Amino acid sequence: MKTMVTPAEALHLILQRVVPLAGEVVAHQQALGRTLAHDVISSLQLPPFDNSAMDGYALRAEDIRNSTHATPTNLQLIETIGAGDVPEREVSGGTCSKIMTGALLPRGADAVVMREDTRDSTKNVEVFVPAQWGENVRRAGSDVERGEVVLRAGSTVGAAQWAMLASLGMAQVEVFRRPRVGIISTGAELVAVDSPLSGGQIRDSNSYALRAMALQCGCEIATVRGCGDTLEEFETALREVAAHCDVVITSGGVSAGDFDPVRDVLREKAEVLFWKIAMKPGKPVMFAEFEGKLVFGLPGNPVSVMVAFEEFARPALLQMGGRRALGRMIVRARISNDLSSSAGKVEYVRAAVRLENGEWHAEFAANQGSGRLSTLTNANALLVVEAEQTLVKAGDTLAAKLIDCPETET
Repeated sequence: MKTMVTPAEALHLILQRVVPLAGEVVAHQQALGRTLAHDVISSLQLPPFDNSAMDGYALRAEDIRNSTHATPTNLQLIETIGAGDVPEREVSGGTCSKIMTGALLPRGADAVVMREDTRDSTKNVEVFVPAQWGENVRRAGSDVERGEVVLRAGSTVGAAQWAMLASLGMAQVEVFRRPRVGIISTGAELVAVDSPLSGGQIRDSNSYALRAMALQCGCEIATVRGCGDTLEEFETALREVAAHCDVVITSGGVSAGDFDPVRDVLREKAEVLFWKIAMKPGKPVMFAEFEGKLVFGLPGNPVSVMVAFEEFARPALLQMGGRRALGRMIVRARISNDLSSSAGKVEYVRAAVRLENGEWHAEFAANQGSGRLSTLTNANALLVVEAEQTLVKAGDTLAAKLIDCPETET
C-alpha cells in the first residue's frame, strides 16, 4: 500500500485498475446519454437522394442564365413536388417544377431558384435571376457517404448523435453497460433528510451528492445505505453493497480517528492501492479492490467528498463506462484576490469563474473550509494551486477546471 501519493499518481493507479464494461444492445429510444461501444459506420448516403434546399422551382440552370428583373425568363410549370413525393415529370428545356424543401429533385433539373426570385401563374413562372449548376440543391451523400465513420466508439449519444442514429435507421445500438455504483455513508451521527435532528446529529448530505455525481457520469445507482461507526457494521454494509455493484463509494470513516471503520476494514479485507493524497481538501482518500470490486473510500466532510469524487471517482467511472474523454475543460483564470496555500499539497479552490471581454476571471470565498458546502453551491470551477505554489497574487492566473458551465443571462 502506498501512502501520501500525489493527485497525478493517485489517478494513474486508479485508471490502471479500471476496465471498461462489456457492451449491450439497446433500442434507439434508450440510447440517449449512453456511450457507444463501437464505431457507427453509415450503410447509406445522407441525404439519400438529391433534394431541394428550399421552396422554389427546380429547373435547368442553362435555361435562365440570362435572366434579370428587366428581362425575366418564362418557363412552363409542369408539376408540383412536395416532400415525400416522387416526381412524375422530367424537367426539359423551357420547363420547371414547383418544389418544396427536402423534396426529391426531378430528373433533368440541376438547380433550384427560390420563390422570392420568381413570379408565377397557374401554368407559367417568370424567373428574375440566373442560377449556377447545383444551386440550392443538396446532393446525395453531401452530408454522409456510405461506409463513412460517423460516430466514434467512446462518444456519448447526445441530441445530434441520437438524431444521426435515427437518420441511419439504427433501431438498435450497441453501447457500454452503465457502471453500477453502491454508496455507503458512514457515521452514527447521520440521519435521513426528513428526520428531525437531535443533539449531535446531522443530516446525511454526502449520499445525495455522491448519487447525483454518479448519475451525471452516466452510472446506475445500485444501492445507497448508511451504517454506523463499528468495524462489524461497515464490513456487513460493504459485503452487501459490493454484491450488487461494480464500484463502491464510501464517505467518512477513512481518516486516522478512533471511529474510522473504512480504513481498518479495507486494510484487513481488501487490497489497498493507496491511502492519503497530498491534496487539500480530500487528503484521506483510500482506494482499494474488494472481491473484484473497486472501492473509493472518500472523506466525510462535504466539500472533501465532492472534490475527491470529481478528481478521482469521476474519471474512473467514465472510463469504466467506455468514455474516451475523461477530463474537464481547463482555462486560465485571473484571480480576484491573493491566495495562500500550504506547500507540498495541491489545493483545489472552489471558485466562480466568468468570461469577461475574452478573459476568464475567478472569484472565491476567503474561507475554503472543507465543511463549507456553500463554497461549492456557489462555484462552477476548481482553481488548481500546485504543490510548489504558496502564494498567488491578485491578478495572477491559475488553471481553472470547469465543473459546471451554466447558462448565462442574455
